[in-house]
Amino acid sequence: MQALTVDLTRQYPDLTPGINGAETKFCLQPFIDYLEKRISAETTAKRNIFSYILDQFKKFPELEEPIDPDNLTKYTPLFELIYTSLSPILAEETEHLWALSAPLTGTFYFGTPAFYSVLVDPLSKNLRAGLNLPSLDQMRDSLLKTFYNIVLEKYYDVSLSGWDFTIKTLIDPKTQLLKYYQLHVNNSFVKIHTDMELPKLNLENFKDNLLGENNTLHLLERLMPPERFRLEGFAVVEMIDVTATHALQSIKDVIIAHNECASGSYDKGISKALKTIAGTNALEFGILPYVRLSGKTLLDDHSSFKSILLTYVNQQESASNARLLLEEYLSNPRTLIFPEILEQEQQEYPILKLLSKSGIRSYALFPLYYSGKLVGCLEIYAKNPRYLTAKTLSKIEAAFPLLAQLFHNIAADFNNEITRVITSKFTAIQPAVAWRFNQAAYNYLRFDCKEKDLPIEPIVFKDVQPFYAAIDMKDSSVSRNLAIRKDLNTHFQVLEQTFKAIKESTETDVMKNLPDQEQVWNYKKETHLSDRQIIRIEDYLIRQLPPYLRLLKEARPEIGHIIDNYFEQTALNGPLYQNRNLFEHSMQTLNRSINAMLDEFNADIQNTFPCYFEKFRTDGVEFDIYLGQSITPDRPMPADLLQVFRFKHLAAVANIARAAHNLIPGLPIPLRTTQLIFVHEKLIDISFRPDEQRFDVEGGYNIRYQLVKKRIDKAHIKFTDERLTQPGKLAIVYMNRWEAEEYLNYFNILATQEILKSDVEFLEIEELQGVEGLKALRVSLNLDSLPS
Repeated sequence: MQALTVDLTRQYPDLTPGINGAETKFCLQPFIDYLEKRISAETTAKRNIFSYILDQFKKFPELEEPIDPDNLTKYTPLFELIYTSLSPILAEETEHLWALSAPLTGTFYFGTPAFYSVLVDPLSKNLRAGLNLPSLDQMRDSLLKTFYNIVLEKYYDVSLSGWDFTIKTLIDPKTQLLKYYQLHVNNSFVKIHTDMELPKLNLENFKDNLLGENNTLHLLERLMPPERFRLEGFAVVEMIDVTATHALQSIKDVIIAHNECASGSYDKGISKALKTIAGTNALEFGILPYVRLSGKTLLDDHSSFKSILLTYVNQQESASNARLLLEEYLSNPRTLIFPEILEQEQQEYPILKLLSKSGIRSYALFPLYYSGKLVGCLEIYAKNPRYLTAKTLSKIEAAFPLLAQLFHNIAADFNNEITRVITSKFTAIQPAVAWRFNQAAYNYLRFDCKEKDLPIEPIVFKDVQPFYAAIDMKDSSVSRNLAIRKDLNTHFQVLEQTFKAIKESTETDVMKNLPDQEQVWNYKKETHLSDRQIIRIEDYLIRQLPPYLRLLKEARPEIGHIIDNYFEQTALNGPLYQNRNLFEHSMQTLNRSINAMLDEFNADIQNTFPCYFEKFRTDGVEFDIYLGQSITPDRPMPADLLQVFRFKHLAAVANIARAAHNLIPGLPIPLRTTQLIFVHEKLIDISFRPDEQRFDVEGGYNIRYQLVKKRIDKAHIKFTDERLTQPGKLAIVYMNRWEAEEYLNYFNILATQEILKSDVEFLEIEELQGVEGLKALRVSLNLDSLPS
């Protein structure tokens, strides 16, 4: 035991002595009263012990009065008797964190070596550097709360539990890990006196008021000012190491904070918490969630957590061994513990050789289960085998249920994210209409339709306003045909040279069983290829010719080098595919840019008002928008929403066209776009077609909308051979005069923004099959103001 004065309040120069004026004295008389009470009531052998202790205290009659703190060392033997009588008989002073303090102060006068070793530097006898104490306000509030707890317990028999502890943190000098301690204060030996008449309180109402009022302390200070009270006695303080509990809580915090496939790493927080639980910084941890996709285990770094085994899976020289071990282990999960990796174990588990080469001397792998299902594995490893012990592993097992919960969440989040991507990128069910599908699915389950083998209810949205636009590649078929013809022309030249070389190297005509290449395509004379010709040529070059050349190579090895040279030159995506690849690259570059801008446009209009948006891939991009109250029934549509959407629609198409034009200088094959918008004034109905997994128009009259869409993209201006859609221009197809007037206003706005020019053309469209009376506005894009 030690008699050493440690004053935590020195860390708080602004903290006044006492509790805002309450007088406090260190006094042993309450303990003497306790002894006398126990002696009178005790009938066991403890009575002799208490009598002996009381006799020792009676030798100091001055103890009836408060003691001057400067004279406390005189009573060290008595303090030891207090510790002996109040602490468990089997408690070790070197482990029991116990001390005596003055009432409601941060000053300790006597304690165990273990207690002082936590707070005090053994050399300087001062408080340890880095000791994390509560803030000044927290310390003042904590002391004040404890004071009123004593007052209410004595005078009103009300106990306000939960106010008599605080948590300290400091760095353990041995492990360099944070330690957490819970401070338990026993005020049984504190007597409180007052000279005031205490207020009469309705205790139940008063307690409810305390629990529900934010300014609890202010209320108590107003009713019972601290300066009207005097406290005498001492407090018994115990510090409990709650490091493991706090570390488990930090893992719970990670579970709460972790997002499926979220960016950011949480493995460091988990590893730090596990090291804290184990009580050593020498252990390392690997976290391997068990995630499956399409019935296969994903053995790559798909989450924000790290695994030592996955590092070897991703290294080429060790991938096969690591993958085999993981796949075998996951098919038969069990606990693997190698306290020290031995040569014999390395022969049985080849992966251990890799671990050993990395300096790892101890390794353990634990399967984790959630609701009886494997959800992941925890790796524990160390470079010094003495740290991976049974005692250490037993401590870490307390975290297994939480880690299993985390791994389960990771797998669930991953699957949900996959579903979201599929829903977003590959299916027609979008967030704006998902509520209706949820409702239909709920009704299907609610009315037992599955058991009764009934069809699910149709998904229909009535009275929606359609928007349509198409951004197409001008003469894309001509450009593609030209690229194919150039490549095939080169291919046939190579083929002709190959045939010539084979004939010169052989005595007989080995090519007589093959059709002559001129019968397939006379590339020197024909300047155009039809689709049928392309199919016939590719059949000859890909299906008929290669097997024959391979057989010929086997039969005549002396010409093998000629045939090998042919196959090298004509390899897929090789030099003979150059023009086709350049065309596809140009096409994909434009489409990626268009799709990216359309995604931004979709996000913008969804924020304005939820609607259904659908894209169709052609050589360019077509897209439909359906806007209506039936799609978003819980949100009233503003009166001007149609005009807002029409303007955004027009501006988006114009800006996409200008951006596509800006890409032309960087394209290997320059492709230009045409732009078309169809304005349909009538509301239509749309329904979901399960067979095609998309929405389509509903009803005979509404089908006319689809019919017009299909016909106008290649329409001509009336009485001319000129196509309506032209590069550098934007065409608006409409039926009614007021629609033209509305769009002319939009043209003026975009012209002032230097997006469009002012050269508006008023056109009539040729009569189409089943469609007549269509008109068009056509305006030039302002391509002069584009950024370089």
